Amino acid sequence: MLYLYGLVLPTTDVPDDVDGLGAGGVRLVGLGQIAALTSEIPEAEVIGMPAEVRAYTAVLDGVAAEHPVLPLKFGTAVLDEGAVDDAFPAERRASLAAALRRLDGLAQFTLQVRYVTDTVLTELITEDTEIAELRSFLQVLPTDTAYQARIRLGELIVQGFARKREHDVALLRHELAPFAIELQEHETELVEDVVEVAVLVRRTELTAFEAALEKLAASAWGRATFRLVGPQAPYDFVDLVGEG
Repeated sequence: MLYLYGLVLPTTDVPDDVDGLGAGGVRLVGLGQIAALTSEIPEAEVIGMPAEVRAYTAVLDGVAAEHPVLPLKFGTAVLDEGAVDDAFPAERRASLAAALRRLDGLAQFTLQVRYVTDTVLTELITEDTEIAELRSFLQVLPTDTAYQARIRLGELIVQGFARKREHDVALLRHELAPFAIELQEHETELVEDVVEVAVLVRRTELTAFEAALEKLAASAWGRATFRLVGPQAPYDFVDLVGEG
């Protein structure tokens, strides 16, 4: 049985340090203008454990560091090489090859920025007299009293973080604009989350892109933390390819 990771151009080199699922390593199955990244797995194997998700992304990201790749949906597997050929009919291959060529020379990075909560809270206390007064008022009361005042303080703090987030995300987008071919923001859940954004950049501009982010991170030191993940396969900029 063959596990399928993604589609690539037939000239793609699979990195030696990419293992994937199964014991046989990752290899290409040629499909004319395109090729499938595959590895052999036991027929009875159930795909879906965290280690298997990590292996799937490791293969795609490892290849994407140097070559364009179209990710297939996680868990895609077929019986044999003949089934790989059937899964991607000849009439689809020209458009898939064109999509790969459009991605040539590009890589996805994901940037996560998060506020240092105490620092931003101190800013809000300094800037907003209502927050400062409510906080001082509540500090001298038992924790089980003044319920409405505590609710109001929480609302003001959330609104304050939102104002700062709007300003800081606009600044970040401005700084990324010279390098970003495309941007895709992810939804975030925590009040201290500034942004999580996928950025499609040219590999030839990676040094300048990373230098710009390092400058931003240095200017925000103590106020926000930056985490850059990549290069990755372009998960956010292509529809995950299915069979048929």
